[in-house]
Amino acid sequence: MTLRMGGVHHLALVSRDLKATHEFYTNTMNMRLTCAIHVPPFPEDEAMHLFYDMGGGNQLAFFWFKNAPEPVVQQAHPASPADVSATGSMHHLAFSVDTEDEILAFRDHLKSKGVKVTPLIDHEFCKSIYFKDPDGMQLEVSYWVRALDRRDIGEAVLAQAGIAIEAPVTA
Repeated sequence: MTLRMGGVHHLALVSRDLKATHEFYTNTMNMRLTCAIHVPPFPEDEAMHLFYDMGGGNQLAFFWFKNAPEPVVQQAHPASPADVSATGSMHHLAFSVDTEDEILAFRDHLKSKGVKVTPLIDHEFCKSIYFKDPDGMQLEVSYWVRALDRRDIGEAVLAQAGIAIEAPVTA
């Protein structure tokens, strides 16, 4: 099997205000909301995650963390995938592969190069592995298990963020 990247799975940034972020990316950038979830292992009032369709199968995602520090110039990344990072910082970069076999092969490849990598993590709609680059940037390799759809948009997340969707959200 030849190892290759299939493009960017999603780019995950941190937002100070999910409602303002949502309005900008839907109204200004014409992106469609595809997912709104709480983020385990955090309590529901401490972390939320929104995904937007950028087209071509690409997603742009935003975290909101209740206890996110204010942005600090040159603060590049969190200490681990489960840590909070600052508003306006990049939390992690996720690359895409097509199958579970490819992600497992990539995990084996990383381990053979001495890179510390997580076990395969099942997020229900995608499966992922996490690791760091030489600068400590959080990286992820993911593949879609299924397309994001209406069941992935949590009404409680939207209500907590102050986001009202007038028309029904469709896949």
